[in-house]
Amino acid sequence: MATAKGEHRRAALVRAAAELLQGGGLEAVGHRAVAGRAGVPLGATTYYFADLTELRRAAVDALADDDIARMSAAVDALPARRRGAAAVARMIATLLTPDEYGALVAWYERYVLAAREPLFAAAARRTNAAARASVAAVLDRSGLATDVPPQVVLAVVDGAVLGALADGAGLTGVRAAAADALATVLDRP
Repeated sequence: MATAKGEHRRAALVRAAAELLQGGGLEAVGHRAVAGRAGVPLGATTYYFADLTELRRAAVDALADDDIARMSAAVDALPARRRGAAAVARMIATLLTPDEYGALVAWYERYVLAAREPLFAAAARRTNAAARASVAAVLDRSGLATDVPPQVVLAVVDGAVLGALADGAGLTGVRAAAADALATVLDRP
């Protein structure tokens, strides 16, 4: 049975690993770096996690939980009223992109990671399902008559985001590119 102190220490390790993952990618998440960031002895990482993969998976799961909670809160706060395609596209672009550049890059790195590491795929599937549900809710609450399914909305946003990231755009530019691309798709007759 886990103690409160043990649960607190494990949670601190997961949060430290998640922060390192967002800041420097998967390779930044090592035993020493996590223990140092969490302010615990190095041995704590191997006491609470069987190996580095398990620790990394816990960090990816925590980030997915954060993303899902962020999207859910944004949708819950959205009042139902009619909105045009451009306004809906901006809302969805913001909804589907974390508020910090490092978190945005980490979001897409996790998807690539899920393709290479099946152990991480469950978090990507959960985040994708939440993103589709959030997009559907935004479209519904905005009264926008469109035949564009949520998975196509995600594909358009993902493509625009990746293109903007490759072009060196910052968070504002990435969101603008995603909103512009999506508005074009949503505003078609």
